[in-house]
Amino acid sequence: MTELEINKEYTYPQICEIVGWEQKAGNSKKAQLREIEDAYEYYHPENRKTHKPKKSYIFTRKIRDLVEPSKENSAGNNRKNIQSMIWYLQAKFDLDDNWYSFTDWYCEKLELMHKGICNAVYHPDEIDAVCEKCNISDGKLFCEYVSAAKSELKNMFLKSLAYLEKKGKITYHDEYKFIYQLGERTRGYVITDCLNNVVEDIETVVCNDMNEEYNLSKKMKGRQLLKIIFSKEKLTNEFKEFCLFALNDNDEVLNKLNNELSYQHPTFHPDYSSISSERQLISYYRGISITDMELEESDQDCLALDITNRIRTKVRKSLMKSYRKPIIQSDLQAIEKALFQQYYDEIDEDILLLADNDDASDIEQIFGETNKFTDKSDNWGEPVSMEHDFPIEEILDMPTEGEVQMNLP
Repeated sequence: MTELEINKEYTYPQICEIVGWEQKAGNSKKAQLREIEDAYEYYHPENRKTHKPKKSYIFTRKIRDLVEPSKENSAGNNRKNIQSMIWYLQAKFDLDDNWYSFTDWYCEKLELMHKGICNAVYHPDEIDAVCEKCNISDGKLFCEYVSAAKSELKNMFLKSLAYLEKKGKITYHDEYKFIYQLGERTRGYVITDCLNNVVEDIETVVCNDMNEEYNLSKKMKGRQLLKIIFSKEKLTNEFKEFCLFALNDNDEVLNKLNNELSYQHPTFHPDYSSISSERQLISYYRGISITDMELEESDQDCLALDITNRIRTKVRKSLMKSYRKPIIQSDLQAIEKALFQQYYDEIDEDILLLADNDDASDIEQIFGETNKFTDKSDNWGEPVSMEHDFPIEEILDMPTEGEVQMNLP
């Protein structure tokens, strides 16, 4: 492979010609540019007319040999479905090391979704109003779509964090925020990861016990049952009550939380501000805090749109397989336009190939004219459950009633 010369200006096509790469578009081109930028120190020369940086490169030092991205991927390093999120996190992160719930990450920190739309699915009384406001005719489709989209985004987010940690580019903490009744009108809290496994074990036991009592499902078990449980208010309240009872009734749990409180709050006093039978836990939420990140400059708008399009594609594929109602194309577009902060009518063709097992017929069914996406019909039927779990951290991260309308876009 011919070497690129130092202190000489090159355009992208010239680089490809010299190193023997085929010119690409979309994400494939981004992967090539990222590899070039990782292998060399460089700067973008200034356009003399506009005084803005050009897209061409002047390399000042070679760091390592170039590795063509496609060859790197075939060697088992394929991360194409999370690469945009990896770059986006590194470009977007603002060195804020506070703890945030998943919904706050999606909507406020990463600015990918609208909070009011995310929250609306937790309040049945609000769904009709939101759907009317956003011109969505199918409320059940709205709930299924938002739930599945948040699940896909969570999966992408957590995998990206894990990859960056493996590469030594991030320090983050996956923790629960436990809230307790400190006084008659005040609440205290402690954030820790020391009970992550305990919480999951308790939720699993409670789900299985409720399944045995109410015969919720013969096919699912453990936390897979959460979507069924949270589809009914009575079961939801019972689940939360049982989980909190198990936590409050466990002396080892309370001792660990109070130890964390004594470290985190200098004014902590065991007789007045500890978690106890008089000052019990009333809720808990899972979230993420990032304390350190290796930053990289990237086009944030472009990456956010790429992430959005990947989520849209995956959710549409899932809906096509699992939703029994005829899906109205205009409803899908209205839901997506309301949910995502970055939205464009067309989806990049490269994004359509994001899944390893996708084929052309599947893609045509999703975005072409099919029997699944049709005009309004009276033969609605009933939807089946999505193949995604309904993550407990999303469900327990519920807003107050007033936040839904307040946060609508």
